[in-house]
Amino acid sequence: MPPTTRARTIREATATSAEPHHTIASADQIEGCIQQRRSTESKKSSKSSLRSKYPDTPPRFVIDLSLPPEQRYLEVCAAFQQEISDLTPLFDEVVGGMLQAVPLKWLHRACRLLLRGVYDSEENKELKGISKATGVAIYLLVCFNVLLDLFMGCSSGGAAIRDGDTGVKMLHFRTLDWGMPSLRKIVVQLDFVTQEGGPVVASSLTYAGYVGVLTGVKKDLSLSLNFRPNRLEKGKWIADAKYYWHLAMVLLGRRRSISSELRRFLLPKPTKHDAKEKEKEVPWSSPKYTEIVEEVKCSGRKPMKTTACYLCFSNGQETTVFEKDYRTAVFRSSNELIVITNNDLEAESANSTSGEQTSQYVGALQEILDEAQDRRKCAGDNYNAMKADAAKRHRSAVLEGDDSSRLLDVEHIVRLVQMYPTTNEETHFACVMDPKQGTAVWCRRWVKPISQAWIAEHWSPTSTW
Repeated sequence: MPPTTRARTIREATATSAEPHHTIASADQIEGCIQQRRSTESKKSSKSSLRSKYPDTPPRFVIDLSLPPEQRYLEVCAAFQQEISDLTPLFDEVVGGMLQAVPLKWLHRACRLLLRGVYDSEENKELKGISKATGVAIYLLVCFNVLLDLFMGCSSGGAAIRDGDTGVKMLHFRTLDWGMPSLRKIVVQLDFVTQEGGPVVASSLTYAGYVGVLTGVKKDLSLSLNFRPNRLEKGKWIADAKYYWHLAMVLLGRRRSISSELRRFLLPKPTKHDAKEKEKEVPWSSPKYTEIVEEVKCSGRKPMKTTACYLCFSNGQETTVFEKDYRTAVFRSSNELIVITNNDLEAESANSTSGEQTSQYVGALQEILDEAQDRRKCAGDNYNAMKADAAKRHRSAVLEGDDSSRLLDVEHIVRLVQMYPTTNEETHFACVMDPKQGTAVWCRRWVKPISQAWIAEHWSPTSTW
């Protein structure tokens, strides 16, 4: 069945939205969800509930980094064993669609032979544990973890709001859009700890069975990844050869994928210590915002090699977005508002050939890319409209010269990220992260595409669609 498109949703809406402002699921709710998924008889009623109660809060799982990697995701696998097992038809759709001239039978054989793991040994062990727990072949999990970030249409950005009585901080908002409806059911929030019962050191919004990072937050850092269809020197033989060689090396597990790089930035690692200190508690550490930004800028002697993508980082004081190429990057920073979708800003501003550059894509993905400029513009216009409206309500504060960003709060950004078309028919989940606190303050997933009623309720007055 083809993925739902925006026009089709408007014509054929079948459901209504739920109240978006509710709290994160409790531990009892998560346990209930797990028990339901383990029971075959309860699946029908569970699906009916999802149809009537979306958007809902993604299930949350605690991932203990002190456990052996093979054991970390067993609870996730128990809850989503059937859904993760459905990766085979997803492989046929995505990889088979890319290589239509190759029979699927041969494609599976070649991938089974060649795709035996990912670059990072720790991630490799985690995937082997997931494979053993779910029965999914390791080559399918490798494809899922390496290729997923190449096909996502997304919106990411940072927006300033009030922090206490006099301060200002930035929140990081994010939607993930993709045309693969089967993945909607496996959106999860992972909370990472470094010891059993310990505090959460980082959180990730992702898919069950995925060990890289697409969206994440920890104290003083939030990050997200967007698909980028454009890259420099595209069409030039030598540049293309280097780029596709890099992609081949990533697929074969010889180099890190971009989602693995983001995981390296987000999750802490135990620091090296002397043998004499074995009895002491081992400290954990991870890169800081400033270190990450400098590395991604590719200004050093050894530039960071990645597939083309857009990256968004925030520390709660400023937000930086990157138009990342194979060995180079263009970046912009702001301490008020910044948004990135799936277009290069320079090409978008110049009204250049971005349409020609994305014409190779088809179906729902092509529609996501075509609408990227509208999504970016609407997010910015809606933020400015909220500030103007808040200023009218607090004229005295504005007359005194206060920054009008201080008149906005978390609820404004939650409304902003849900406004159409920022959230649209292809949106799997949306979230708002607070890097200053190191938490995801709001997150919702859509198990089914948004309806006509949702669109009418959340229509952006600034949309040109």
